[in-house]
Amino acid sequence: MISLVIPTYNEKDNIERLVPDIFDVFRKNSIDGELIIVDDNSPDGTAETVEKMSKKYNIKTVRREGKLGLSSAVLDGFIAAKGEIIGVMDADFSHSPDRIPDMIKLLGSCDMVFGSRNVPGGSTENWSFFRKIVSLGATILAKPLTSLKDPMSGFFFLNRSILDDAELNPCGFKIGLEIAVKCEPDIREVPIRFSNRLHGESKMNRREMWNYLKHLRGLYAYKTKQRLRLQRGCKTY
Repeated sequence: MISLVIPTYNEKDNIERLVPDIFDVFRKNSIDGELIIVDDNSPDGTAETVEKMSKKYNIKTVRREGKLGLSSAVLDGFIAAKGEIIGVMDADFSHSPDRIPDMIKLLGSCDMVFGSRNVPGGSTENWSFFRKIVSLGATILAKPLTSLKDPMSGFFFLNRSILDDAELNPCGFKIGLEIAVKCEPDIREVPIRFSNRLHGESKMNRREMWNYLKHLRGLYAYKTKQRLRLQRGCKTY
């Protein structure tokens, strides 16, 4: 089974359209899939909408008490998921469900697949100069940590087994980067077109930018500790 985790906060208008599109892709490609919608107590009724849709579609709703953060929402989704393959995508149509089958197929030859804007064939839709600069800067800052061309991507699939014994403690919303650094999976990237959201507000703001910097600091500290352990292990007496 494929489990697809989608964190939500005030995504009622988007989720009403996205869920049928995802299950249409599942049906056309003979994918046995479930959706895990993790909602942070959205005041617009997102969770209630999803629960109504669960009468028709294979959906689990994980309700949380408040806006507790995207990365922790994804981890709660992982706990609820039944599949041996787990995916994560946004609820706002920035990620196309049509790319799901190609990403899943690659997992036969690797551990984790990212949808990437920065590999040949990948692109973004009508981004402002400021947003492009912010994304480029964030990518450069993460470059020493991973070989990913698009470490900012929130659209990925992985074999569940790579999470065994992983100590994940992400700050902010880049859970994919956390997994890539700490689990050290064999990764592939596929091109995607990152589209602007249809409804609602972007999660990117100054607070999330600050959380990303804190997250990077933690990951650099983790990598440094790993190197020191290896160096100690190589010493001879």
